[in-house]
Amino acid sequence: MQAMDRCTGIEYDFYGRNAPCQGIEPVDPASVRCFVNAPFRMFGPFMWQSAAVRAALSRRYAAIIYLADQHFIATWLGAALARLTGKRVLFWSHGWIRRESVIRRWVRNAFHALAHCVMVYSRRSRTLGIMGGFDPSRIRVIYNSLDLAAADRVVSRIEAGAMPFVDPRSMFDEPQRPLLIYTGRLTRQVRLDVLLDAADRLRRQGRPVNIALLGDGPERAVLETDAVRRNLAVWFYGACYDEEVIGPAIYHADIVVAPGKIGLSAIHALMYGTPAITHDDFDRQMPEVEAIEPGRTGAFFRYDAARDLARAIAEWLDNVPAREAVRAAARQAVHERWNPERQAAAIERCVIELCGSGA
Repeated sequence: MQAMDRCTGIEYDFYGRNAPCQGIEPVDPASVRCFVNAPFRMFGPFMWQSAAVRAALSRRYAAIIYLADQHFIATWLGAALARLTGKRVLFWSHGWIRRESVIRRWVRNAFHALAHCVMVYSRRSRTLGIMGGFDPSRIRVIYNSLDLAAADRVVSRIEAGAMPFVDPRSMFDEPQRPLLIYTGRLTRQVRLDVLLDAADRLRRQGRPVNIALLGDGPERAVLETDAVRRNLAVWFYGACYDEEVIGPAIYHADIVVAPGKIGLSAIHALMYGTPAITHDDFDRQMPEVEAIEPGRTGAFFRYDAARDLARAIAEWLDNVPAREAVRAAARQAVHERWNPERQAAAIERCVIELCGSGA
């Protein structure tokens, strides 16, 4: 948002609900020049947001960017009204992330047809959209991002020796073992049970690893019990939102492992120069998985196969390129594509292409 707000050719208003939602804190409204509080209501999986419709009818805007979620009923109506009133409509979306049935594909294409331009996070998403019959001239890849500038500051302080932090390795009885790390909510969907199973297989092969889990969630107690039962070295840090804790932990780890879909965790790993391992079923993945280059910045294992995850971890540790080469390649990937400035510039190009300058 802040990178978009710095754009000189477009004046943005940002709409959102200034209140927590499903455990996620809202952005600080003062972080951008114009934030419009736009409450919404959920009806099961469906959402209604009156401001999305009011914005469509406003004479203030030449274009509107909607979050493209088919469950947002107001987006269907708002996008249609915006087009009827002469505005350009852009959708900001994961886009197409898997091959779908004929009916699902028809509904998705009908929804996306409301936009003049659909902005998606990955090249694979664009390819799937084209394969599904959507007009390729209306799909643009904008990638996705985290706060790279903040990460760069953390990395600079680490490498200058000016970053005091708790080394995760010091939390283990045998700190010389390879350190695997996962950061995020501890839920069933992230499949950390597969990671513990893989670690158990490695232990029985005579190559034990240490595991650091930074996060909390409903699966924590189950994972703690399983780790004790398997006699695994697992450190549960708990919930953490401090990048000066998370960043150094990722930086000093050997591998970030995400057994379920990886999403922005891939970018989080790479911007601290640490390789990422996740599963290879891209129909069950998130778009950011595209940032991982096998053998250079990470690896893949067969979906839901702990034995193959153990293999991927062992092979990476046995054949890993020089650590500094991996770090440089990982950070290069983020600096080239997966960062806020590049994402904001891609969005700006889409808007100006549709509206001209001064939107």
